[in-house]
Amino acid sequence: MSDEPLRAMLSRAVDQLRAATELTMHEVVGLRALPDEARSPEVCYALGIIEGAATARHATPRELLEDFDLLTTPRRS
Repeated sequence: MSDEPLRAMLSRAVDQLRAATELTMHEVVGLRALPDEARSPEVCYALGIIEGAATARHATPRELLEDFDLLTTPRRS
């Protein structure tokens, strides 16, 4: 998979996680188990996307999101 489709897929997953949880991406990718109140099918799917892409790229989720500049929230203009 080229970088642009992967970036789009990861961006959607990150946006979904940011919208669904009050956790930062640093906190989300560092967790092994989400709190029960944050565990929804959408959140689990988004985490699976990130984990799967990281595994395919032989990286950690944190490294993958850093490579695509998705670990931090974009600055608002």
